[in-house]
Order: sequence, then C-alpha cells, then structure tokens
Amino acid sequence: MTSPTVSIIIPAYNVGRYIDDALQAALGQSLDDIEVVVVDDGSVDDTADRIQRVRDQRLKYVFQENAGQSAAINRGVAESSGDFIKLLDADDWIHPEHVAEQLAALDGHLDAIASCRWGYFTRDFRQPAGQPEHTNRSYRDPLRWLVDSLTIDQGMMGGWMWLIPRSVWEKSGGYDRRLSLNNDFHFSIALALAAESIQYAPSAVYSYRTGVAGALSGSQGRSAMESALLTTQLGTDLLLAREDSAEIRQLCADRFQQWLYLFYPEHLDLAEIATARIQQLGGSELPLRGGRAMQALLPVLGWRRVRRLQHWVYAHGWQRVLRAKARQRVSRFQ
Repeated sequence: MTSPTVSIIIPAYNVGRYIDDALQAALGQSLDDIEVVVVDDGSVDDTADRIQRVRDQRLKYVFQENAGQSAAINRGVAESSGDFIKLLDADDWIHPEHVAEQLAALDGHLDAIASCRWGYFTRDFRQPAGQPEHTNRSYRDPLRWLVDSLTIDQGMMGGWMWLIPRSVWEKSGGYDRRLSLNNDFHFSIALALAAESIQYAPSAVYSYRTGVAGALSGSQGRSAMESALLTTQLGTDLLLAREDSAEIRQLCADRFQQWLYLFYPEHLDLAEIATARIQQLGGSELPLRGGRAMQALLPVLGWRRVRRLQHWVYAHGWQRVLRAKARQRVSRFQ
C-alpha cells in the first residue's frame, strides 16, 4: 500500500523577506511523500527570485496576475495532486513533524479534518506565544467546534489550521475568490461542515506571524470591509442552514455586531446592512470592547459617538501609536 501524498500550498505576495523560512519549513517536513506548490500572486519584490533559487523536485512554482489570496489558494490546490492538503502562509512556519502529526491524528479517517495548536510570533518562529484554546481537542460534531471557537475562543479559524483530505476540500468548495479580509471565516465554516469530525493533533503547532504589512489577507480598505460583510453573510448562512437554533442565531447576530462596530462610521451603508441582519436574527447585546478610556466614555456618549471619536483620533495619527503598542505586547511573549 502506497503512503498518502500531502500537498502543501503556499500563497505568496511580496514576501521575499520571509519566503525562505516558509519553503524550508515545507520542504523540511519529515514525511517522504510531499509536494510544495507556491502560487506567486503577482509579487513585485524578489519573491520569485528567492523561490526559483530552490532546487528541489518536490517544489512547484506557479505565477499568476494579482487576484488575491483566495484565488491563489484555489489555484494552488488545482495545481496539486496530493491526497491531503495543507495550507501554509508564506510568512509563517511549521516544525518538521507538523504534517506527520496531523496525518497521524486523522488515523485514516478520510471524512475528517485535523486541527492543530497555534501561537503568535514576531521574530522567532520557533518560539511562538502559545494560545491555549477550548477547541484544542477533537470533536465528533464539527458544528460544536465552530460554536466553541466563535463564542469561547478568539474565533481564530485560519485555513492553515487544517490538514484536509482532498475529498473534504472538494465538498467544501474551497475559498470564495470574492473574499479578501476574513476569508477564512467562510472557508473554515464550509470546510468544518463538510467534514464528519475534527481530529486534534496536540503536538502540531503552527507559528503565526503577526504585524506584517501588505499580507495577502491584511488589507483594511473599502473592498476589505465589503469582504468582511460578505464572508459574514456567507458563513452565518451556512451555520443557520445546518442548525437554525436560538444559540446559532445569537452567535450569528453577535458576529454581525462585531463588524458593525468596525463599519461605523466610515462605511455607513455596510453598517446599515449589518444592523438590519442583527435585528432579523433577534438582536445582539455584544458590547464594544476597548481600553479603560473607552469603557469610561461608553455609558456617557454611547457606542456611536465613541466610534466617531475613535475614528477622528485614528485619522490624526493615534493608530500608529496603537500599532506600536500592540507589537510591544506581542514581543513580550518572544
């Protein structure tokens, strides 16, 4: 009996600074039968040069005109031939046993997907800041994983989390190429609901880089906000189609509420759509989260005035200060 082949898919866009480490991680997997497919989504830096320097028959390089991360991932899967699919962002890292451990967790279950642990890093990918999560376990019912992830944990649903049998990928439909920001929300819901169970690989840890400008899924402009609304609509529709219960309706309403806070006041039309959907789902009491100053202002001004004030402050340079503080917080874990 031949051993299964795993295809590691790496979408890449202007990641010349990081791609060497990602390629080393992918090609350094302990499994004998792997292929690595890198889809260069129209990079204009030295990404292509760095990839093409690597001489390894297991590596396949594909260039396409810039079409976004979702399209790049789908292209990579289409160009691959493995029995299993593993996604790896071009600025992230996995240890040499990662894929083997996820494959072992599946234990031949071709209707299941394997999850892993993950942690943030900014400099040293070998020492990510571990994120203990309630979902760090196996689930017989993938819907319960989704509920726990979105209500108890951070809702981190990156496509890189999974080892995916090709048949489950095909059943899920892959990524919706219309989506950029938060594209993993819809994808991981579709994927989990296409699987019969989720098998957890506790020793497989994914090192997730934070604070990278220009990443494929990191844009915050108007099109990104439209993507956030669409992925929320698509993902919550899938959840409700599986189970239209009070619990699921509340979860979905809260998800729209989270985005409503971000849409307002810059994207009032998107905020209006989100508000209408929240009302249709029965309402949300999810509070606007923030620091001590915001929490002091909310009872006095209300969340809309606070968001307008926040927007004005960001427009006058405070966002750079907040980003610097966020990087400092993450760096303490390194």
